[in-house]
Amino acid sequence: MIIASVCIDNPSKEIDRLFDYSVPDSLKESIKIGMRVIVPFGASNKLIQGVVLEINEKSEEEIKYKEIYDIIDEEFILPQDLIKLAYFMKKKYVCTLSEAIYSILPPKMGISECIEAKIITEDCSICSKKEKQFLSMLNKDKYLKIDLKSINIKRADLISMRNRGIIDLKIETKQNLNKKTVQLVRLKDNKKAIELLNNKKLKQQRNIIEYFLNNNINEILLSQLIDILGCSRVTIKSLEEKGVIEIFEREVYREVATEYANYPKHILSHIQRKAFESILNEYREGRRVSLIRGVTGCGKTEIYLNLVEYFINLNYGAIVLVPEISLTPQTVERFKGRFKDKVAILHSRLSDGERYDEWRRISRGEAKIVVGARSAVFAPVENLKLIIIDEEHEYSYKSEQNPKYLTREVAEQRVNLIDGLLVLGSATPSIESYYNVSRGIYNLIEIDERVSGSTLPDVHIVDMRQELITGNRSIFSRELYSSIEENLKNNKQTILFLNRRGYSTFVSCRECGYVCKCSNCDVAMTYHISTNTLECHYCGQTMHIPKLCPKCKSKYIKHFGAGTEKIEQEVKRLFPSARVIRMDMDTTRKKGEHERLYRLFKEHKADILIGTQMISKGMDFKNVTLVGVVAADTMLNLPDFRAAERTFQLLVQVAGRAGRGYDKGKVVIQTYEPEHYSIQLAATQNYNEFYKKEIEIRRFLNNPPFTDLTYFLFTSNNEEELIKICKEIEQEVKRVIPSDFTILGPTPNFISKIKNTFRWNMMIKGCIVDYIDIIDKIIYDKTRATSVKYSIDLNPYSLI
Repeated sequence: MIIASVCIDNPSKEIDRLFDYSVPDSLKESIKIGMRVIVPFGASNKLIQGVVLEINEKSEEEIKYKEIYDIIDEEFILPQDLIKLAYFMKKKYVCTLSEAIYSILPPKMGISECIEAKIITEDCSICSKKEKQFLSMLNKDKYLKIDLKSINIKRADLISMRNRGIIDLKIETKQNLNKKTVQLVRLKDNKKAIELLNNKKLKQQRNIIEYFLNNNINEILLSQLIDILGCSRVTIKSLEEKGVIEIFEREVYREVATEYANYPKHILSHIQRKAFESILNEYREGRRVSLIRGVTGCGKTEIYLNLVEYFINLNYGAIVLVPEISLTPQTVERFKGRFKDKVAILHSRLSDGERYDEWRRISRGEAKIVVGARSAVFAPVENLKLIIIDEEHEYSYKSEQNPKYLTREVAEQRVNLIDGLLVLGSATPSIESYYNVSRGIYNLIEIDERVSGSTLPDVHIVDMRQELITGNRSIFSRELYSSIEENLKNNKQTILFLNRRGYSTFVSCRECGYVCKCSNCDVAMTYHISTNTLECHYCGQTMHIPKLCPKCKSKYIKHFGAGTEKIEQEVKRLFPSARVIRMDMDTTRKKGEHERLYRLFKEHKADILIGTQMISKGMDFKNVTLVGVVAADTMLNLPDFRAAERTFQLLVQVAGRAGRGYDKGKVVIQTYEPEHYSIQLAATQNYNEFYKKEIEIRRFLNNPPFTDLTYFLFTSNNEEELIKICKEIEQEVKRVIPSDFTILGPTPNFISKIKNTFRWNMMIKGCIVDYIDIIDKIIYDKTRATSVKYSIDLNPYSLI
């Protein structure tokens, strides 16, 4: 007997194990480890998806195993290195094996069931009233389709009736995600075709035959043939029935990216060549990770392209990761322009069908290079040898959903499994990565010159406190205003950055201080002028601005602060002739908008680009000579030990968008804290000095990378029970961890309520790897019979 151990598609901790199924004779030759299968599960034997992770042969035993129902896809098999990676993620990120496996797999194929039933026996004496009522609907001679949603009977009842010999069931499954096909037409019998040409009555049929013969066409799309000749499907069908032509289907891929212009290979500069050779030499010596710390505009992308080309020529595969969807058009443009159809694209804006097609292209070996966002690190690239993570410091590389993985750590583990190479690149590497350099774990390449010969932009820090003193209450300082004005006169482009979307930050009463907050969440609502409503950015609730203060009935209630929408309105008011576009979450919801806005600005069909974090990195526009940071303090005062690092990185990255062509660039940073070291050092792009200062603060406060910080988030709609359980967990955990560990909390979260769910958190400082399973069991046992849910995040990138 062949037994397959299957990981079920269910993230519950209660069933976090493999389930054994017998393999029917019909599947014994086909079944393989890594295949996705359909299996019956639970008391009702509902058909669900699973992945085969082990196959063993057992002697016939008394145990009655359920049988595998079917194989989902014989073509795609999860490789062994990705299965090992899933086990690594389960242990490292305290998640279930199912969560790890299904984060690696391509889009989940929904399985719909078609259930049909017919009566076997007329004897209903052993049936309940509900079952008798159901049987009255059935027929003894033929199967009838059953819709469980419209009748008063459950699936388990049907199974029970089948097992008692009362009814017979047919259960068929259908995947909700299918291959795309097109219909084509080709000549089948030339002799018959020529005979029909002599029939003067069949004009349309003769036209079709003549088109094939005169143009020497082997095959053509059915829809194209109809468009060209203006013939009907009935005419074509008639020719098929006569055996003259054949209509057939062929699988095609869904279009993911349009064709890109050829991107020629550039000759590497001396510095780029030195970096390229250093990476390969260190790799040959056994160093699997290299970090490129290069100033903005230093030509890291060209080094990436050459590394990919080197490995592709050796018949290896490569993965190139970018942090933002907004960077994908530019990166795809370059890689598609260089490597054409060898490139596949994976990011969250693809439809499930597009993503499914790209995964099949990759697993078939048709695409040797994958360009994409975070989850592309799991792409099943054939003979993978190289992974590149551009802008490696970016926080979007940290998953906020289970498993809460860090892409850099997963990539490092994957190259270890395949003896591959990982290349990290950034102008502002994460403190953790640079710390690994200081410990000799990573190879370091530093590039401090721009490849085009252009110099770094001039940076001007503007103290907005002084602007207020002089009477300027505008969003824009006098210097930024005059710089925009001059840039427009010189026909140069400007980028204005503010890491906050919407029109204003909040709406408040000047009389009593009341702030309009979301009734579901403990956050101020943001005003959006385009809809003239307040919107909660956490649950999506909207409301109109009250005319009077709900608290004191004052009429002095208005919006305060600024978002990208307000910046856009102000720019249009102050510079009415300027062509302005805005790129943030609100303007890029529609599919393809990222690419459309990117091309508009690249082709200089807009003068000013206003945006949030998505425009702060990677964008390479040669005509941009001015960058304005409207408010540099937005993240500086968040309750997060990484606030200074995040501010420094953002400012350096957004400043790096200026002066990438032949003209000198200028950056204006507006701030209320001009003396802060992160702002001062960002102005000079002095990463090394920033690292020295920041690493000493981390060492003094015993923050990562000198220890682990494990974050526990507890949620419940019952606040009283939540507080009680959190305090009990704290006491239990204290008993099992070493005395030198520090427990912070439990306390209400920075945002204490979202969607009417209360939120408390607790943190533990200490190298927790040997204790995490014990702690997880304590929390699981304490919460399993309550309304409290929890999540665990090792070294989180956000404490909100």
